[in-house]
Amino acid sequence: MGDLILSVTEPHPGSLEASAVGHSVVTEKVALEVARLEGSGVPERAYSLAEEAFRREIGKLRISARVAVVKRERLEVESPEEFAGLSVGEELGAGGVELDLAVEPVEGLNLLAKGQEGSVSAAAFAPRGSILRVPDMYMKKIIVGPRVCGSIDIDAPIGENIEAIASAMERRPSEITVAVLDRPRHEDLIEEIRRVGARIQLRSEGDLTPAIAVGMRGTGLHAVIGIGGTSEGMLAAAVIKCLGGEMQAKMWPTRRQQVDQLREVGIDDPDRKFTTEDLIQGDDVVFVATGITQGDPLRGVRYFRGGGRTHSVVMSTKPRTVRFIDTIHMLELGAEAQGIQL
Repeated sequence: MGDLILSVTEPHPGSLEASAVGHSVVTEKVALEVARLEGSGVPERAYSLAEEAFRREIGKLRISARVAVVKRERLEVESPEEFAGLSVGEELGAGGVELDLAVEPVEGLNLLAKGQEGSVSAAAFAPRGSILRVPDMYMKKIIVGPRVCGSIDIDAPIGENIEAIASAMERRPSEITVAVLDRPRHEDLIEEIRRVGARIQLRSEGDLTPAIAVGMRGTGLHAVIGIGGTSEGMLAAAVIKCLGGEMQAKMWPTRRQQVDQLREVGIDDPDRKFTTEDLIQGDDVVFVATGITQGDPLRGVRYFRGGGRTHSVVMSTKPRTVRFIDTIHMLELGAEAQGIQL
């Protein structure tokens, strides 16, 4: 991957892409704030700091962004009820163009707390009314890249989907690699994938960065399958929308209360199959993410005396661009006197 802007296409007038780089500053600031807690073992503190930083930085943008989905109930921390953080329906920003927002201040929270690879800060923006408003719960999903569009069906057996993916890519199933969260709920899924002969990447946490990898050629990852969170799922939908892949999803309520919550947002059939277009409507979407801990395709925050360096990606659909942004931040007065560290 290149370090700087890969596409120099002029932003489409009036599109979200025209201010996309400004949006990425928000996730950069979050990453710089929380990366100091890498390996700290305090996920509660990290998430609280991330939400505070996200709210503060997005408040500087001339937008009115309504939160469509954010992780709240499933935080694997001791006291999630203590967080007075972001909530669905909340309006953020300094006021201006009306947008929908899907946000994950820290995706891979426990990866950060344990000092492991793959933690990022991410957000997606789209015109108001574009992003499906969903409760924080589980979502069953299957995500593939552009070459496999039109070949998958979330209602079909996993073996058939693997065969279809392999056929679309002109490969054998044994030459296909699938990312799956390493959870007890996926034991049967993992056995089915193994039975058909495909390879598996078991992920300890997070299915957003695998979605980015699936949408790009040369990463060695060809599908993301399984049950994860709605916040990660909606952000993955934004990624796939930008990269031209395909995603199908179904809500996965685990309590009667969650079925009622789905009805409250207009989803009467909990078994409804959602396409990428159902999840995010229209053709004007921006996705931004900044690496917190080291990973692929995003590197983690690197600090030097008085400053730090971030690695971000900005994707858009209008025009269809992918920008990798490598930024050096002078965080203290006089930091430049030390010299810019490459």
